[in-house]
Amino acid sequence: MKRIQQYVLSDFLRYFFSALLILIFIYIIINLFDNLGRYLSRNVPFMDIITYYLYLIPSYTVLLIPVAAIIGVFFVFGYMTKYRELLALKTQGMNINSLLSLILIAGIGISVFTFIFQETVMVWAQGKMTRHRITKIEKRPMPAESKRHNFFYYGENDWIYYIRQYNPKDSSMKNIKLWKIDSKQRITKRVDALYGKFIGIWQFTDATVREFDTLDNEKITRIPTLALPELQEKPIDFTRLPKPVEEMNFSELSKFVKKRLRAGEDVSKENVELNYRFSFPLITLILLVICLPISMVLRRGGIAIGLGISIVLAFVYWGFIQSCRAYGYAGIMPPFIAAWLPNIVFTIFGIFSILGIRR
Repeated sequence: MKRIQQYVLSDFLRYFFSALLILIFIYIIINLFDNLGRYLSRNVPFMDIITYYLYLIPSYTVLLIPVAAIIGVFFVFGYMTKYRELLALKTQGMNINSLLSLILIAGIGISVFTFIFQETVMVWAQGKMTRHRITKIEKRPMPAESKRHNFFYYGENDWIYYIRQYNPKDSSMKNIKLWKIDSKQRITKRVDALYGKFIGIWQFTDATVREFDTLDNEKITRIPTLALPELQEKPIDFTRLPKPVEEMNFSELSKFVKKRLRAGEDVSKENVELNYRFSFPLITLILLVICLPISMVLRRGGIAIGLGISIVLAFVYWGFIQSCRAYGYAGIMPPFIAAWLPNIVFTIFGIFSILGIRR
């Protein structure tokens, strides 16, 4: 029996990886032909095009893993059903549920791998791809370090900056306002300064410090030279443009959300993405729960029907996910529900699939 389980698992993994490679290749070819005219009109070198698609592969990998997994299932059990192998195993007294459990354990492993892969390789490749597309494909320069004007920055230790002008060449800023807030988003301290410079710590000149107690009483102090060692931000923090959400890993995104929340900002989109980072890897496991019992009862044309079911399920699932994310971004649906509702609905469907189909 153990040898049979090894045979089924190795077949599943073989079909899974084969399907994944083929699907990635198809996606790349479609994308390439869609954009070939643009590449030729800009005289993009062949190696730059190849590099661009190499950076794109991790994103396609994460997207297509669930589809490849259910294709693998229908191939394995489709052939076993077609050639009466499952019937032979049943007559020998083998519990077919053990094969179901084996594939589900593999699905758990694939889901864990998907999460780790998307939080490491995919976000790294996404940043590289963006820079490569701008500089090599679109022939535009990356934004250089230059003076920044009129921007907010949400710092560590509950400090919020508003800077009228920042010069990265000498790490100086002009016309600065700083707010210190507490856990209840109440301002406890405000600093206004005409000039600030980083000399190992931030030092401000012509500063006015306002401190507020719990009764909203205000104490005003004017200080010619004010050093604020509690400010954790370095000059490079103000020169870096904020990363897009898709280029942040879970840890970076979580910190970003916490900063925006402390400042009272709307973080609906970021919260949806934060929950989605956990919900998406589970799609593979949920689709296996749905498709495994179906794959064991398909008879004539089982593999072809299975492939059709795979495609339909993938499109329905993906459409449901995108719809919920859109509602979450707009604030119509709570972030947790927007990210997890498709998984909850399809999990219920999967449970009924397992309970309702005779094996």
